[in-house]
Amino acid sequence: MELALLIVGGILTGGAYMWYYATLGKKITEEEKKAGRDLTYEINPFTGSAKDVKEESVTNYKINSRDLY
Repeated sequence: MELALLIVGGILTGGAYMWYYATLGKKITEEEKKAGRDLTYEINPFTGSAKDVKEESVTNYKINSRDLY
């Protein structure tokens, strides 16, 4: 029973890793197509985004300003 649990847990963990890296690669590809150039040394490896924190300010979101405070 323990062996079955370890095998299933390993398969689920491996699947999660593969899904994460596939999604990250897809997002990086979309960012590079949008920018029209290679973003190798400019992209955040954890989020897959080349946007700076200043570009993604709170004011860019469509939220009523009184809801933010």
